[in-house]
Amino acid sequence: MSVRERFTIGAGAGFAGDRIEPAVRMAESGEVHAIALECLAERTLVNALRVREANADAGFDPRLARRLRPILPHAARGVAIVTNLGAANPAAAGRAIAHLARDLDLSKLRIAAIVGDDVMHLVDEVEWTESVADGQWIGAHAYLGLEPMVQALAEGADVVVTGRVADSSLVAAAPVQALGLTDGALASALTIGHLLECSGQISGGNLTEPGVADLDAQSYSRLGYPVAEIGADGSATIRLLADDPGRLNVVSCTLQLLYEVHDPQRYITPDAILDFTGVRFEEVATNRVAVSGARSSERPERLKVIGFLARRGIIADIEIGYAGTGALARARLAADILRLRLMRELGLSDFLVDLVGVDSVLGDRSLPLHAEPPELRVHVSARCQDGEMAQAVEDEIYSLTISGPAGGGSVRSERRGHVESITGFLPRERCAARIEWTQTS
Repeated sequence: MSVRERFTIGAGAGFAGDRIEPAVRMAESGEVHAIALECLAERTLVNALRVREANADAGFDPRLARRLRPILPHAARGVAIVTNLGAANPAAAGRAIAHLARDLDLSKLRIAAIVGDDVMHLVDEVEWTESVADGQWIGAHAYLGLEPMVQALAEGADVVVTGRVADSSLVAAAPVQALGLTDGALASALTIGHLLECSGQISGGNLTEPGVADLDAQSYSRLGYPVAEIGADGSATIRLLADDPGRLNVVSCTLQLLYEVHDPQRYITPDAILDFTGVRFEEVATNRVAVSGARSSERPERLKVIGFLARRGIIADIEIGYAGTGALARARLAADILRLRLMRELGLSDFLVDLVGVDSVLGDRSLPLHAEPPELRVHVSARCQDGEMAQAVEDEIYSLTISGPAGGGSVRSERRGHVESITGFLPRERCAARIEWTQTS
């Protein structure tokens, strides 16, 4: 990718299960130089680690082929793709992308896999923020910055696939490389990366404005995802593709700017510590917002590490439904019965009972009901010492169908291991990222 004055990057995905077609529209539009696909969260990474444990050639996102198949031909025509679909195994993901490219008859496609975020061998050196005793390690991954991605793009990568990198760095890598951004312009690119990392969340998704009608179903069903134009001087504008529906405005940008931010004056990324307090948004047209005022200081000396521990026990989640006349009273009665029996008969202390549709989200802060719901579900979540206890909890819910309030049924149950994610920090020099190349012939 050669140095230019302005660069356009599209946010084609914001999580593993995100929609496919927004990235396709970007690739086909001819308006973007690169597409970032952010598809990795803690839950996704844990699942990938489990898969890699069973198969050393797996552990990347299982949606990789489905997501890349419609846009990979555009990478061969100059639209760079930067993605963390590599999850727990970016090297294997690189090989899988090469295989897909061959199936599509795409020759001379250069694929760079960024490896080195896996720091499982360094867990004893990590400064963890809480105890890691009494658990079995599943994995540990450092949040890499944009340097190895920038290097890969500078060396001619058409596709860059990573494991755990900072989301803002993933989005910023292509414009930083293409424009040679440093200092204030780098702060702008990283800020844009943060704003774009959740795809449709900045362009009308997950947004309700008081006094303003929500987007209609037709608009939500094909919501436009954001595209950012970044200048070599750090100037930036976020917009939607022509004819894409959405609501990209000052409110949506402000909400996304503060998303997952504890201190707006010191938002720590691997590449710089960002100061968002001077960021300003200006609506210059419908679904078009200019962004300015990003600042940054030095990059941190340590990288954040996310660790996953399998703790003892099982989490059991069970529900039972009630419907019809008096459903609320019967559901509340069932919940009271369960609280008594789980403590008295099973000796459980770590459990939650709530009513889905009444208080399962806000708990005691839920608004008072002005009308009784026609149906609802009693939900129990319990931490159990073993499978036998989990079965006993499930049996208590089933027993309500014959020894509890009338009409209980449609019981659903699932169990999962108790996995805990823990944050730590590791000196930057201990995280050695490298590039593994694959090229289709």
